Amino acid sequence: MCGFLDSPITQPGVETQSMALNKYLNPSLIDFIDHLQSFEYVPEISDVADLIDLHTSTVWKLMKTLKQRGLALQGLVDVTRMGMVEVILIFDRLLKLQEVPKCMLREYSPILPWGSYLRYLVPRGFVESFLNSLYVKLGVEAREVYILPITIHSKPSLREYYDVNSRRFLPEWEQLVTRIKTYTRELLPREAPPEKVRYDEIDLYLVRELEINPFNSVKYITRKLNEELYPSKAVNYILVLRHYNNHVKNRGVIKGVRLKLEDVTLDTPIKTLSVVVGNPIDLLKISRVLTTHPYFLDAYINIPDSVLVTQALVPPGTIFSLSLLLEELKSGGLIKTWRNIYLDRARSAKYAFPVKIHSLTIDEMLNASDEKLLVRKIT
Repeated sequence: MCGFLDSPITQPGVETQSMALNKYLNPSLIDFIDHLQSFEYVPEISDVADLIDLHTSTVWKLMKTLKQRGLALQGLVDVTRMGMVEVILIFDRLLKLQEVPKCMLREYSPILPWGSYLRYLVPRGFVESFLNSLYVKLGVEAREVYILPITIHSKPSLREYYDVNSRRFLPEWEQLVTRIKTYTRELLPREAPPEKVRYDEIDLYLVRELEINPFNSVKYITRKLNEELYPSKAVNYILVLRHYNNHVKNRGVIKGVRLKLEDVTLDTPIKTLSVVVGNPIDLLKISRVLTTHPYFLDAYINIPDSVLVTQALVPPGTIFSLSLLLEELKSGGLIKTWRNIYLDRARSAKYAFPVKIHSLTIDEMLNASDEKLLVRKIT
């Protein structure tokens, strides 16, 4: 079996994917973004100012600069605190986007060369009934189903992986393997017990808007909520603020913010879904390391099934390097098996957090219109 010395995984040449960042990034912005991502909650401007020892007016200017340069931030939702799990489905058939129920859909993509990938957000305890109803609706069953209760959110470190001199990302594939091997083993996280509070449409609407833009004000969200959710009866700002404080902020539903790198790339990277089987402790180590690199998106783990599913956006010139990285982890005994599934990013779609997930039954949601469900496509 080939190791790194026989088959190096570092690719020569410039990573053109990152060249679009030339006009966006400079050392001060990189440092600011990494500090923003260090919080495990949505920080107040004063929190950020205290952390980096700047005046609040300077922080506001940096936030404005991010917006002006098209660098969007998104909120990271801890779905387990809301009693939900991620469910990934792989189909052998190509499902057209218009025939796929959007009720709890988070992501859709055709699989290359043929098939479909769906990711849904489902209330814990209702997965089986949801799948049964979904299969009836679609007329086909999934070839593979992954129920993934644990999410490791990606927070790409630009300070570490973006070289301002060469204006490119530094893949450092060998370094990633070394970090995984030397990463401190940690106890496996336990699934959070279901919250006693019942989240309603106001709570879910708040989560949706904060996921799209974590620095939206509650006043702004209240205005949007009244326009979209309750146009016939105005909802009081004080009520929405109470929901935010008691059900979102104080319960740690938003686990910080991160930069969206997907929207600031020149050439289209290959979107890859990696399914990895191994010891859950090692899978956790792999997730912790990979989710700090700009190429990798969120990682999802099922501890009892010893499965990790993660996504990557990799430039075409280095896609084989991802396979070599996983094979190196396998040859080193850190994982048992791996395989990559390639997605059609051009035809992919992502959807904002579902709002009607607790106010309608599964069958009602599967048969309701997108308009009634307040479905919002975000890419």
